[in-house]
Amino acid sequence: MSDRNICVFGASSNRIDGAYLRDAFETGRLIAENGFGLVFGAGDSGLMGQAARGAHSAGGRIIGVIPEKLNKKGVYYEDCTERIETPTMHERKARMEALSMGFIALAGGFGTIEEFMEVLTLKQLSYIDPALVLLNTRGYFDPLIAQLKRCFEEGFAHRGFEGLYRVANTPEEAVAYCAGYKGAEFPDKLIYALRN
Repeated sequence: MSDRNICVFGASSNRIDGAYLRDAFETGRLIAENGFGLVFGAGDSGLMGQAARGAHSAGGRIIGVIPEKLNKKGVYYEDCTERIETPTMHERKARMEALSMGFIALAGGFGTIEEFMEVLTLKQLSYIDPALVLLNTRGYFDPLIAQLKRCFEEGFAHRGFEGLYRVANTPEEAVAYCAGYKGAEFPDKLIYALRN
């Protein structure tokens, strides 16, 4: 896990409200301005592309990780500092996880939500311990936040895991949380949950 890279998950669609695009650009810019590299899915369009452009505008290091099937001109962001090709989507996610000390989920569809949930699960099981943030632009993640809250309320997830992720309302909050992250409050969360 790198201590100098922050990974951003986000939509590949451009057919979305401009507020999401602005927050994605600002997130990338702030990541670079704070001295971190940006790790992302290497896409040129949507929030992925905007985050990369934001990082590029601040002279940041941009690491795109893309599966072989999608590694095509017109699909990937051409100004990556480094573009890493993986054989599969599974290996793409594993590589992104290995490269990053923090993760910010921007608004997105199936893939974005799945990526966030995978990192959350790996963190719960103590396989990794990164900063993990939902950037809740326009309240986009309110239904997901409500579902996670219900998991805790009905006993499907232990209350000790409530602090595994942070909800941020602005890119500034999201990046600041990642930059200041010192690790989970207890080192072995799985054992903690089983014993309490």
